[in-house]
Amino acid sequence: MIRTAPRMTGFVRVLLLVVAVIVPLWAGRSVHAQGSIGIATSTTVQQMMTDLNNYGTWIPDRQWGWVWQPRGVLPGWRPYSHGQWLVAEGFGMYWQSYEPFGWAVYHYGRWAWWGGNKGWVWIPDKTWGPGYVNWAYGEGYVAWTPMEPTAPNAAQGIRNDKVNNAPWMWMIVPQASLLTSNVWQWALPTARNINIMQHLEQHTVYSGVSDYSIPKDMLLAISGSGDPAQVVAFVMTPLNTAQGDVRGVIEAYAPVLTGSAQPLGSQFKIAPPTPSHAPPPPSRPMPPLPPTWRAVPMTQGATQEQAVARQQQLQAIYRNGQATRLAQAQNYDAYSPPVSAGNMNNGPQWRENERGELEAQNQREQALTQGVASGNSPYAAPQVPQSYESGTK
Repeated sequence: MIRTAPRMTGFVRVLLLVVAVIVPLWAGRSVHAQGSIGIATSTTVQQMMTDLNNYGTWIPDRQWGWVWQPRGVLPGWRPYSHGQWLVAEGFGMYWQSYEPFGWAVYHYGRWAWWGGNKGWVWIPDKTWGPGYVNWAYGEGYVAWTPMEPTAPNAAQGIRNDKVNNAPWMWMIVPQASLLTSNVWQWALPTARNINIMQHLEQHTVYSGVSDYSIPKDMLLAISGSGDPAQVVAFVMTPLNTAQGDVRGVIEAYAPVLTGSAQPLGSQFKIAPPTPSHAPPPPSRPMPPLPPTWRAVPMTQGATQEQAVARQQQLQAIYRNGQATRLAQAQNYDAYSPPVSAGNMNNGPQWRENERGELEAQNQREQALTQGVASGNSPYAAPQVPQSYESGTK
């Protein structure tokens, strides 16, 4: 017994050493996934607003406060369209945006359709997530729509219940195309949504900010080559993020947002002024050009008339493209019905519904185009950073 005690003590010491080494390594992965949010870096709300002002416009709204709308997007644009869906370990469905402002507007806050055909606007919030959407699937399709804000002037909640977003607010793709890059290329013509959405079942399941709405067996079937989940690595700047799969690692920029925006009715300075001590640019005579060269005049920006004309041209291309794709899909329905309940008996009604929806879609797009001349449209060119004296709308 006297000799056993030291052995037991030595065994306990070894056991404690193993526990001290192995347990942190075992737990480190999940702790890293959750605890790294915002640990790598932080930024202020006003700095984020300044960054986003390079790609859109901040608008004061009486109900929601400051809201943001992109500028220079193409006809038919919608949130969560230009990018791809990935599967992130510990977070579920993760939206990898191809847009330079995506790090903020798809991972914080919520989107809403502004009344009066003014387009989509983003309502800021401080909680990072892999993406905030509601889901539906069935009949071989998967659909998603931006999650609506839950309350003004408060932290936004998660909506796991069914939502009443109009069919055209959803993006529908074949199930097999869910995890492909450039996923918008696989989206059905928007006018088809009015019929297809009636056959899909909404299924949104968030746990905290993690999105487990798409069942794992469906993801495995879509992947076809094993578990598609990838590790998330949090980076210091949005410039470090990459599009798509990078060696099996999803690079995410998720800073802690501190501070708040200036209240409505006060001056909010979007762009900081040039420091008074900044030296003036050097002035030196330009060297003479070689005799075979000639000076090229500075490029002039497009006039408002040219911008409107260009947008009308883009609208015509978009309308013709949507109409052509819809007609092709309808012609194919006779050989392969879009849903299991489809048959030639309900075909005429389906086509009538879709023609009506196509006309309503064209009217919405035309209303947005009319705002280009005044700059009050997501299709208008981005504005030069400036200071705003906010009013309310």
